[in-house]
Amino acid sequence: MNYLAIILLFVFFAGVAMTVNEGLWSNTVSLFCVMFASMLAWYWGPTLGAFVVEQAEPSAQNEWAFWFASVWGAFFLAVTILRIVADRSSRVRMRIIRPLDLAGGVLVGLLLAVMFTSFAAYSLFLPFRARVWKTEEGAGWAQTTVSTFAAPMYTAGRAFLGEDFPDLQQ
Repeated sequence: MNYLAIILLFVFFAGVAMTVNEGLWSNTVSLFCVMFASMLAWYWGPTLGAFVVEQAEPSAQNEWAFWFASVWGAFFLAVTILRIVADRSSRVRMRIIRPLDLAGGVLVGLLLAVMFTSFAAYSLFLPFRARVWKTEEGAGWAQTTVSTFAAPMYTAGRAFLGEDFPDLQQ
């Protein structure tokens, strides 16, 4: 559990480092793609997971891996398609006042890093729920880190999908 929290912190800081130099428009498009793809992943991922589990018939202790891979597979497919469509439809660079572009790019980049890390953290509740990784074995700071990072995805998922969003934190 402690290593997972450290990895999530690394993912967050890597996300910030990768987006902080991008402009406001690019980060806004990326944020939209990540948000929409994550909602699609949590909506279609469990459906895909049920199909894959039915076809593969894994053991009960390995079933969580198919659910996990299905959610991440749906996310990567959706974000790739959305980003390609966004790049093809918006070839002209938006002209934004330079100080606003710099400051807004940093702020939206931070939000983008938070939402991607939140998707990653919330997806970790699949193995937690399957009792493969035990949260109680982790230090208090690690449990708090994972729960804090997962909170924005849970809130956004409930806002967009309502009762269809899986409540994995139970």
